[in-house]
Amino acid sequence: MLDHGTLTQEDIDIQVYGSELPNLGPNFHSPQSLLAAADYYEAYNAVTAAGAQPLTAYHAHHLPPDPEGRALERAMDNAFTEIQQQVPSDDPPSQGQLAELDDEIPDVDFELDDNADLPDAVNHQEVSEDVPDPFWTGNNPRSGISFEDLSTLPVYLLVVYMMTTWLHLQWHLPRAACNAVLGILSCLILALCPSLSPPFVTLPSAMKVLGLDLQVYELPCCPSCREVYPPVSSLHTQDKCIPCNTSLFLPDQTKRGLLRSKKVPCVKYPYLSLSEQIQSILTIPGVEDSLDEWRTRPHSPGHYSDIFDGEICRVKLKAPDGTLFFANGPHDKHGPNGELRIGVNLGIDCILPGPKEQSPDEIQRFLRPIVSDLLRLWKEGIRVPTPSCPNGRLVRVVLVAVVCDKPAAHKIGGFGSHSHTHFCHNCWICQNDKDKKEAFVRDAFRLRTDKEHRDLGEKYRLLTTAAARKKFVKEFATRFTELSRLPYFDLVNQIIIDPMHNLFLGLVKTHFYNIWVQGKILRPNHELRIFHDLLADFEIPSSCGKLPTDIGVPAGGSLTADQWLLLATVYGPIAIPQLWTVGLANAQQDGSLADRVALIAKQESEKKSKEAKKQSDAQALEDARSRGREAGVADTTMADAPDENQQDDIDGKCILHPDDPPNFLKLCAAIRLLIGNSISDQEISAADAYLREYCTELIQLYGSGCLKPNHHYATHTARYVRNFGPLSGFWTFLFERLNKILKSFKTNNHGDGELETTFFNEFHRMCQSSRLVYSLRRRPEGSLGRKVSEIMLKASVEERGTVAALAALSNDLNEAHVVAHSIPLDRTATFFDYVIVGGRRYHASRTLGSRNSSLVHVAIPQRNGQPPVDAYGELLEIFRFNQDIHFQGESMYFLRARWFKRWNGDREDMWVTR
Repeated sequence: MLDHGTLTQEDIDIQVYGSELPNLGPNFHSPQSLLAAADYYEAYNAVTAAGAQPLTAYHAHHLPPDPEGRALERAMDNAFTEIQQQVPSDDPPSQGQLAELDDEIPDVDFELDDNADLPDAVNHQEVSEDVPDPFWTGNNPRSGISFEDLSTLPVYLLVVYMMTTWLHLQWHLPRAACNAVLGILSCLILALCPSLSPPFVTLPSAMKVLGLDLQVYELPCCPSCREVYPPVSSLHTQDKCIPCNTSLFLPDQTKRGLLRSKKVPCVKYPYLSLSEQIQSILTIPGVEDSLDEWRTRPHSPGHYSDIFDGEICRVKLKAPDGTLFFANGPHDKHGPNGELRIGVNLGIDCILPGPKEQSPDEIQRFLRPIVSDLLRLWKEGIRVPTPSCPNGRLVRVVLVAVVCDKPAAHKIGGFGSHSHTHFCHNCWICQNDKDKKEAFVRDAFRLRTDKEHRDLGEKYRLLTTAAARKKFVKEFATRFTELSRLPYFDLVNQIIIDPMHNLFLGLVKTHFYNIWVQGKILRPNHELRIFHDLLADFEIPSSCGKLPTDIGVPAGGSLTADQWLLLATVYGPIAIPQLWTVGLANAQQDGSLADRVALIAKQESEKKSKEAKKQSDAQALEDARSRGREAGVADTTMADAPDENQQDDIDGKCILHPDDPPNFLKLCAAIRLLIGNSISDQEISAADAYLREYCTELIQLYGSGCLKPNHHYATHTARYVRNFGPLSGFWTFLFERLNKILKSFKTNNHGDGELETTFFNEFHRMCQSSRLVYSLRRRPEGSLGRKVSEIMLKASVEERGTVAALAALSNDLNEAHVVAHSIPLDRTATFFDYVIVGGRRYHASRTLGSRNSSLVHVAIPQRNGQPPVDAYGELLEIFRFNQDIHFQGESMYFLRARWFKRWNGDREDMWVTR
């Protein structure tokens, strides 16, 4: 019946316990298995009918393992029934009858735990949210199409499709324009060669041919509680939310009365498992070698150059068998047991279905599918075909760190809010202590531990009422987190407050903008104007970036994290001491130092009293509104008005503190040490000391009111570096860049997950497109595909105006005389605008017309083992010279530089203030 799709008389006359079964395929050998299959298909048909997905022949002949053991239970029940019919009820069965019973029970595969006995395993199976995992999509074939799959496509069509989709995804060319480009190219191809097949003329068709659309799952979310459920195609899907009894899907008919072809969730959560993404990534040539490259890097104790030098990867992370996950011994040349071990960082800077921000408990529901996948990748792994193992290599993945800003870190990790009494997720410091000197003393407060946090989180999970949970969080500053399901994950040490947000957008911005600019330390028409003049005179390499010359005023706009980093490491250490020197010299006539310090203290006191009065007025206004009166509105409005006398007093006097530049330079020195590509234990200790001294002195300069939680969080940065290596290995600059890319995609501003789904689909299409471009780059030299891919890659990295015109005569080379044992030199050379060394671009100043990007530091090697000589200079010209001599026709590249001379005369120390 299942083989042919028809029901015959032979099928109708089946006697379940009497006659033999007809040939129904390899999965049916007993009446019990047939009944179990009938139950399975009854449930499956109900689900597929709800999702508008027909039953396929594959499912008809590939039964999944019976999760509930119905076949075994039925076999035991039927066998016991027969024994009871044959044996009187008052006589127990004999040993022989029990033996016959064992023979009659069919063989059923059933996996038992080593410590479990048969009755417990049958009747009391372990109940877990991951057994079975409702979000598991199975070992599906990899989504998308690889370069090998496109080998049969004519190269001209491949180039046309790649170019059009690349213009849409990389440069956001509208769909209508892409369709026009395809149509024009189709006409052009037919005009040039009518025998060629024309391309498709719509963008969706081009994407379909290239396989850019991955199978992205839309998980339904409850509109009320945001509980996440499996997709429609899953056997575990639900029509209504279990806790809320709210419908998860839109009505079957649209507002216009049309019947929907499939079930559409009310709120969508786009999801693509990490397992499927890794399978796609590992097909890119060279990725497997890059992931295994860390094994060849030498490690020096006390020195950190990447994340594998940190204590977490080197010592703490364990495999399921208890051994070191990232083992790198002599016998682990190709990984433990030949496995590919991968570590991932989870950067939480994402977009979740709105319209409002999710609560900490709601965020855990969105994490559940991700954590379930991570748990499987660590325990079981996945087998993926790779260049080294075409038949499949076992890949295991471990979550190394979760990196995010402080509000997200507290929500994701199950910690109390950053405004809680215990606001730190690393130690048990209190809010009352954060602005005291003791807050910056090493080991002054007891550290949180993973075990303690897991125990408290489990107690929170068992609470059933919102009031009880609120009270528990208020007392213990802890919630349940889905990350606790990962046995290897340290909930305290592996959750990081991103140093980009903490140090650059936190400490540097607070000091310059909140303290100096908003506190009128740098007045717009006085100190800020001097600072702007200093910035206008700066000449630095363009690779370092620029600061707006009107920083600190509304016209300058908001600075990015990268610009605050530049202020702390490049501009600030030079400009701030000079600014204070000039400002204090001009302010000698405005009063003594004691007057300026007293004015700063007075300003801080007035600020605190104003904030207290504002809070009391707001409370009084709220009380008045609750009683139905509007009294107090005018008073509150007057209280918010600025004090003109106070404003004139601040604007009229210079209140620069002479000890401020040395204090700010300690922050700059700490950041300069921490952002290095490599760092030692001594440098980490020095940076930690600078940060603690900076925060302690800041209290003396501007009072405790200027300190924020970020100042305390910074004292844990040293531990982050020792755990994970240099900051560049885990800060979130990359995630912020991805956010910028996502925001550039065109959307219709829909809600309920539509916007997020658009972002998700477009981003993965762009990733697939980039992978195919790099695949074309591996085609033979001179081929059409390779030439086109090089043009795309060059434009994608914004390489504009890079190479000069054709080769020109070199005025510096004289004509060589042909003599015995000599070879005439070629008189031609190719000149270039710039050269890229170590990922940084250096321009030739003669070509560029400016020396901003031409300053270089060169280490000139010496003979006899002598240390290299450091030389500094200006790069004048870059050219290539071809000469067929000892180099066998290879090109030689030359740089002509003008070297700086060391100044040996008298110099003035500008760091000393007068």
